[in-house]
Amino acid sequence: MASTAVRHPDRAGSAVPSTRVKAAAAVTAAVAATVLAGAPVATAAPAADPSSEFHLEYGASYALGHVRWHQRSVDVDYSIKAYGCRQLIAYGYDANGVKRGSAYSWWVCDTTYTDTMNVPVDIAGGPAFVRFYFVDENNTTLDTGKYLHP
Repeated sequence: MASTAVRHPDRAGSAVPSTRVKAAAAVTAAVAATVLAGAPVATAAPAADPSSEFHLEYGASYALGHVRWHQRSVDVDYSIKAYGCRQLIAYGYDANGVKRGSAYSWWVCDTTYTDTMNVPVDIAGGPAFVRFYFVDENNTTLDTGKYLHP
């Protein structure tokens, strides 16, 4: 079989036999297949941190919002509608029921207020549950609720 010369575009005047071109193409394809086979497989993005809703009320006053569960804390996105003065208190607990962290909202008096507070719970996996207390200006508990990590 006679070989036909193929000119390389980068080397004017040089010729490479076509059988060598075919062999080089086969080697290139084999290398590419090997590289692709060893390439990491795309994985799904990590799931977002879970969240849950809470709702506490006393008469016309209420506190409601979302708890966003993280690895070593929770964020509490809340709204308080207060008649009189009200405060939201959040405590984070481990799986044994030991209190590990707390956060307090601002006092809200005769208005509506929205904010976020962070409850640090420096244990692996974060808190097992959060307990909320909705209190008045005398620190009397008006409503309470326990919310488990989903």
